[in-house]
Amino acid sequence: MQRILNHSTVAICLPAMLGWGGAALSISASELYGWSLFLFLPIAVSFLSAFCWNYKREKSFSSTYGMSCLSILALGGLIIVSAMDGLICLFMAFPLTMALALIGAPLGRMVGSSLGGTSGPTIASLLCLSFPFLLGFENSTKQEPVTRKVVTSVLIDAPIEDVWTTVIAFPKITDPPTGVFRFGIAYPIEASIEGTGVGAIRYCRFSTGDFVEPITVWDEPNKLAFDVSENPEPMKELSIYQNVHAPHLHGFMESEKGQFKLTQVGKQVRLEGTTWYKHSISPEFYWGVISDQIIHKIHYRVLDHIKEHAEGME
Repeated sequence: MQRILNHSTVAICLPAMLGWGGAALSISASELYGWSLFLFLPIAVSFLSAFCWNYKREKSFSSTYGMSCLSILALGGLIIVSAMDGLICLFMAFPLTMALALIGAPLGRMVGSSLGGTSGPTIASLLCLSFPFLLGFENSTKQEPVTRKVVTSVLIDAPIEDVWTTVIAFPKITDPPTGVFRFGIAYPIEASIEGTGVGAIRYCRFSTGDFVEPITVWDEPNKLAFDVSENPEPMKELSIYQNVHAPHLHGFMESEKGQFKLTQVGKQVRLEGTTWYKHSISPEFYWGVISDQIIHKIHYRVLDHIKEHAEGME
């Protein structure tokens, strides 16, 4: 029993500690949130855990995958305890890491159970040593992030003039935050404006600070467009510590510009909100989908509030 306990402890803790070192190198030293961190590292940790669990003996796939998942969870715990990041970001990465463990676990199981002598440990060591080189390669070849566009719309039963008045400076949203906003994602509260026409400055207050939005198009009552000159933090991390200042909270996800478009549709008004933004977190196919959905939820919180207020003005 003691032998099994020691074996499982090594299979969980050793890969987690090595993974924490890799995460620290990527996040704290390089400030790089990319393929190396979110794809290679989970595969490597699950591989090493499976390798340790199956070394010179073959365990079932279910127990191997379970050990790999526990090791990844232990890595998450180390990241939180060391204040490297918060709970909400780890939660968002969780589905991806569990899927990648389905790659690393069977490979580690195969290598650990079939390669004795020095061959197996050599492969495991090379895997660990390759991470800094992979990180360096990714850092030297990274490209400018693409601009993403998110469009959301609602229909409003109110005169277009009332909708326009509410769009340029909507009153405080008193509804409590729901869904992801309850866990630290920044959410809109109210908007105000200084001046009128092109050159006016609109301030959209979020839970983490203000978006500063110089107006670039003032086509009353059809279109309001603006640049974004200042972005607040995209979220407040959930952590055992009061404040966690992960690098991704500063400059890794920023809005570039936005617009509101008002279109008369019969007796209703279609209000369409658009945000153009960039984020420097890869892989795009995973994090882009998550960030798009978050922005849709931000849009709906604003658009639904504008709809309620404009319809109540009659």
